[in-house]
Amino acid sequence: MTIKPEIATRKTTIHEFEITRIALPEIDFRVVCSKGTYIRSLAFDFGKAMNSGSHLISLRRTKIGQYNANDAMDVTLFEQSLAH
Repeated sequence: MTIKPEIATRKTTIHEFEITRIALPEIDFRVVCSKGTYIRSLAFDFGKAMNSGSHLISLRRTKIGQYNANDAMDVTLFEQSLAH
C-alpha cells in the first residue's frame, strides 16, 4: 500500500524568476521571492510545468533581508581574523 503524504499549500510571492543558463538537461535560475518559499518545491513545479521531472543540484542563498552574499567576508580572511 502506498501512502502519499499531504503537503500543505502556502501562499508565497515570486517577485522575479530568471533563467540564467540552459545546458540541457540542466537549467539554472535566479529567483527573488517572499519568505517561506520552498525553492525545492518551486523547482519541482517548474519541472511539472515543463512536463518533465526536476530536482535541485545546488542551492545558494545570495540575500536575506539586509544581508547580501556580495558583502560577505571571504572565509580565509575570517579565519585569519580569528587567529589574531
